[in-house]
Amino acid sequence: MRVKKRGYGIFYALLLAFVVQCLAGTGLCLRASADDFSASISGATGWGTTSLTVYQEDMSAIGTIEAKEPFRILGRYNENLLQIEYNGMTGYVDTGNVLINLPDVEPDIIYNLTNATGSVFTATTESGTTNLKLSIFGDQLYYNGDVLDFYDKTSAADKAGKVWNEKLGKYEFIVPILFTAAERISAARSMAAADGYNFKIYDAYRTNTATHLMSSSFNSLYEQSRGALVLGGYDTSFYVASALSAHNIGCAIDVTMVRGGEEADMPTKMHVLSGDAVLLNYSSGGRMAADLYGKPYSYYENNFAGTMTEEAKRLCAYMIEAGLTGLGSEWWHFQDQAGYNRNSGYFTNLATWYPCRLYAPAGDPDAPDIVTTRADAVYQLWAAAGFPKSEGEIMFTDVSEYDYYYNAVRWAVSKGIISGSSAMTFSPDDAITKAGFLNMLYQAFGNPEEAASDTAAFDDVSTNAWYYIAVQWAAARGIVTQTSGEFRPAAVLTQRQMHEFLTLAEQTGISLGTNYL
Repeated sequence: MRVKKRGYGIFYALLLAFVVQCLAGTGLCLRASADDFSASISGATGWGTTSLTVYQEDMSAIGTIEAKEPFRILGRYNENLLQIEYNGMTGYVDTGNVLINLPDVEPDIIYNLTNATGSVFTATTESGTTNLKLSIFGDQLYYNGDVLDFYDKTSAADKAGKVWNEKLGKYEFIVPILFTAAERISAARSMAAADGYNFKIYDAYRTNTATHLMSSSFNSLYEQSRGALVLGGYDTSFYVASALSAHNIGCAIDVTMVRGGEEADMPTKMHVLSGDAVLLNYSSGGRMAADLYGKPYSYYENNFAGTMTEEAKRLCAYMIEAGLTGLGSEWWHFQDQAGYNRNSGYFTNLATWYPCRLYAPAGDPDAPDIVTTRADAVYQLWAAAGFPKSEGEIMFTDVSEYDYYYNAVRWAVSKGIISGSSAMTFSPDDAITKAGFLNMLYQAFGNPEEAASDTAAFDDVSTNAWYYIAVQWAAARGIVTQTSGEFRPAAVLTQRQMHEFLTLAEQTGISLGTNYL
């Protein structure tokens, strides 16, 4: 049950009105954000929604890049052109048909792409006592490869999620978003950051195949419930597009806000397809994004649903002032409607595509060694194993089905690869040690015969240590390259070291999902 905040409504309303008026009157935040955004795009991966013509400075064509092919963005040439590099060719492409990898330019946003790891879409009945799960609940909706059918869950073809990002020096989700939408998202986050908030994105691009699957499941649930779902006057097509979604061309995000490590107080949890989650009253003149395009924040303010919280209104204000457009049936959905209008005709190019390939810009040798958490370690091992089906239940109070690593934890615990920090906790944000990760790798892929040796590989790894056999095995296979001296088993594992361990494991013959190395 959502706990409503009381006593602060008038204060928040006045503060929000002041922020909105200041933003509308000065545009300073937008200009500063635009400058910051342009400075951060160098080295980012881009893709085309359609075949892109590459121009020289005199605007003569020198080549093309096919839709969906990754290229490196070098910088901004002017308002309409980006300088890019592709297979040794340097030139300029039109910004209007370019998707950019959002984490490359907004690395501090929290990305928790639930559709890449397991759908969390639910609905509620009129009684308010039942939380109904769509038939796809828990299933990945993203997959790797241009195929017409939903992925075969018996294979490893359903690969999607965090990959090694050389620009960032860490593992991160790939989040394709239209360049123009990314500019607006960046401007909105700049406003939110000034007020102490960060964004948490649960969904961005998704395949059109996934949209059809979601729509079919939601309509089936509606029929099974005999029309008793709470829809707030909207019909099912307002919640899940029956044909083309803005998500399918990378111009929409599903987003909430975080402050002090906690998600903001919103009308519902993310992806609850219900009248409880609507942004605007159905009786308002605008409901679809096409109807709401260009409308000022004051229009939304005058038509907010009664379930909207102050922080949900605040999120809406940031988004609308940054030039994005809302969707009347969902408090979390905002899109670049101008980008949609320009690129909707190209959605067939992206209909079954999920990008697992970055352009792999040159790595920065000074990139920080980011600490690997238990959550990231178990997720990357699950990805390396090819995303095997997750089985069993977990009782950890600190792991939610809304976490990107939820199914990874289920899999690893059920296979004895890792256990909780206690009977009821997993401690996902705690750092993992070098020994801890190698033990996980051994439990998933190891062979005790390969670890047999009368001599300890390292001076600081005792023969009675719980991780002894795992370290011996890793040393024997060549996953650990040092051959003597100290291993420092209790040292915190960095993401760069995890990347190296997985890369070496794959090179020694262990079959891993190479998209994640």
